[in-house]
Amino acid sequence: MSPPILSLIMLGTTIAAIVLGIPVAFALMGIPLIFGVATLGPKILMQFPVQAYGMMTSYAFVAAPLFIFMGTILERSGIADGLYESFYHLFGPLRGGLALATVAMATLFGACTGIVGAGVITIGLLALPSMLSRGYSKELATGSIMVGGGLGVIIPPSIMLILYGACAGVSIAALFTAGIIPGLILSGFYITYIIIRSFLQPKIAPSISKEERVRGPKLVRMIGTSLIPPLFLIIAVLGSIFFGVCAPSEAGAMGVLGALIVTAAGRRLTWKVIREATIETLRITTAVLLICLGGKLFTGVFIYMGGGKLIKSALLGLPFGPTGIMIMMLLIVLLMGMVMDWIGMIFILVPIFSPIISSLGIDPLYFGMLFCVTLQISNMTPPFAYSVFYLKGIAPPEVTIADMYRGCIPFVILQVIATLVLIRFPSLILFLPSLMK
Repeated sequence: MSPPILSLIMLGTTIAAIVLGIPVAFALMGIPLIFGVATLGPKILMQFPVQAYGMMTSYAFVAAPLFIFMGTILERSGIADGLYESFYHLFGPLRGGLALATVAMATLFGACTGIVGAGVITIGLLALPSMLSRGYSKELATGSIMVGGGLGVIIPPSIMLILYGACAGVSIAALFTAGIIPGLILSGFYITYIIIRSFLQPKIAPSISKEERVRGPKLVRMIGTSLIPPLFLIIAVLGSIFFGVCAPSEAGAMGVLGALIVTAAGRRLTWKVIREATIETLRITTAVLLICLGGKLFTGVFIYMGGGKLIKSALLGLPFGPTGIMIMMLLIVLLMGMVMDWIGMIFILVPIFSPIISSLGIDPLYFGMLFCVTLQISNMTPPFAYSVFYLKGIAPPEVTIADMYRGCIPFVILQVIATLVLIRFPSLILFLPSLMK
């Protein structure tokens, strides 16, 4: 059997191993090692030190732990508490106001963290008890929390965008800038849906009582005070990148400094907080980088065996134009995202797809953002809907997995519609990056 055919068998075996529950990093490293040695001999072992050295000398991978550290500090800073309290009183008098407050807070909080798990858990702990106690439907309550938390992987700074840029060789600064409008579009879609559904079905999302509301100057002060920390961080991180003051890795350091200042200002900066944030950062970073190394080893062996050329010729042979082939690739991303971890998918698919995109003449930044927007839908799609599992871990027993899956459905439809809008109007992705040139 020829090496290209064996490479496809290796791909299928790896996906099956991940679906069956073998840790992603071990599946990505172990299976290519077996196939590589059997097909190409011991020389394939040189892939390990070469790929590891490449990761160690890449500035892109410096940014990841810095932004993860920033996010873990912010979890303990109280910034989310203040934001939710303000938006709670601002939107609470409206039908669906608490769900609107959840998405609005998630949009700003996502621009400060970039981690799905942190967003879903933090927002869920604050918003879910409030909505359930006021008679919100379980589906709308959980759905708004999960999509809100998922905004962090699109709205920069995002760990997903950092890893995609490192893998595809696309500017991380350009990806960060390109992610702003798509993130706001998704947020706008969610808010519009909540408003319309709450108007049509007022019983599923009642407003808070008049006795609970804060009004007038006190509300203005509350909103102003709660907005200062996230806006300070957004300007410190994204502003420094957009105006060319800092590279993404340097902006990550700026973000960490800003997060420490915000936490200190909230009188929550203690040695315990720093210790817990550091340990959590080490845990997440180690897992992420181990998967990244496994992904690089997999793609190195896969391409060396000729699998990349085989897939490229198959896709380019389809009777579609460049846009049709690109949509086929995004469908592959969507389907694989239902059963695979997004980090592993980036390091499996991006090295295969990038040469095809180049040969089609499609802007790699445009495709990269579409890839990531499509990939973030996988956080909400069964059977491996990670946002569902994150939220289930903190939800009360009466909120079931079935409730959460039902809550996902309308928002997944909105995410697909938003992706189609971005495909139809590339300028929504490319406009802001064009201002950086």
